[in-house]
Amino acid sequence: MYISKRSATYIVQEISKIIGEKINMMNAEGVIIASSDTERIGTFHGGAKELVDLKLQEVVVKSDTEYQGARPGINLAINFQDEIVGVIGVTGPYQEVSKYGQIIKKMTEILMLDQYYKEQKDIDHRIRERYLDEWILGESKNITPQLIKRGSMLQLDITLPRRILAISFKATEEISATKLQRMIDASEHIITDILKEDKNSIWLKNGIELLCVVPDRTNQEMIHLAERMKQEIELKYPLTFSCGIDAYCEGYKLIHNSVIKAEKALRTSLRSHQKGIRLYESITMEIFQSELSSNIKREYILRIFKGCSMEEIENWIGILNVFYEEEGSIVHAAQRLFIHKNTLQYKLNKIKEKTGYDPRSIRYSSLFYNAIHFYQDVHDKMIYSDF
Repeated sequence: MYISKRSATYIVQEISKIIGEKINMMNAEGVIIASSDTERIGTFHGGAKELVDLKLQEVVVKSDTEYQGARPGINLAINFQDEIVGVIGVTGPYQEVSKYGQIIKKMTEILMLDQYYKEQKDIDHRIRERYLDEWILGESKNITPQLIKRGSMLQLDITLPRRILAISFKATEEISATKLQRMIDASEHIITDILKEDKNSIWLKNGIELLCVVPDRTNQEMIHLAERMKQEIELKYPLTFSCGIDAYCEGYKLIHNSVIKAEKALRTSLRSHQKGIRLYESITMEIFQSELSSNIKREYILRIFKGCSMEEIENWIGILNVFYEEEGSIVHAAQRLFIHKNTLQYKLNKIKEKTGYDPRSIRYSSLFYNAIHFYQDVHDKMIYSDF
């Protein structure tokens, strides 16, 4: 077994805290890879090298000149699966440190075993993640009998009919990036605990999104599952839960198509906090919106709001977004905007005057509806551009 510097450092720190002595850990080549005396890290320890070469269990160093790079103390073999994989040493007079000998040896081997299982778990997790990435996010032509067999070895039956939920979070208040990440991690833990209730559920991180791959069920059942997740998370954390749900089960070979549909529904959900859960079947223009480039979207916005400054565009977009979310209700939109209904009427008239299009007209509402969604996609590029 290879002892990583990370594992060695962890073990040295843990043992040092307990016994309060200077601890060193050497690899099978006799190099000190971790030490409570940081100046010794990377130096050679002749006593440790002899212990490994001669397959000894203990080497006592009585003076600074006895072994190259060694100081007085006791050095003990670290055994793992009947092999000496390294050496743990305690610096100090033999009479004082010898009493720690077997305790340190056993502690080290227990910690080594614990680290080994953790590293194996991490390796297994990475193997599983790579496999899921290859299946769920890869091309359908790569889904072969060999891939199915590899899944079976990982105790995954990818041929079961499944559907996709794409989930993302946004903070509802100003918090630090560190705190936000902790809350997102905790929220994802809540979700995975819910998913574990069905052994055939799978989850995969895809950037900032969490993809939940669940056994096939109806739209209503998918919505119910998402609502349960949303309720538990938003009651506990200042986060907005957004979720996109695919159209229907397309089969394991077309799982990537389901991911694309769920992600399109998620992007629609992210644009409207009032509709945190969206079915792909419920979205309209968003189906093709991702096919348009940022430049086309930006040009469209500038044409609709011709002659308006960036500040004006941002202001008009905010007003129109609320106005259309409230189904054109002046009273409800004004309440949400914290302005008088006459003030809102004035602003809508101003938009008509500036653009030539009346936002209250059914004929022109689709123009503004598109502009709102395009703006949400290219907002940063427009704000920091030269336009």
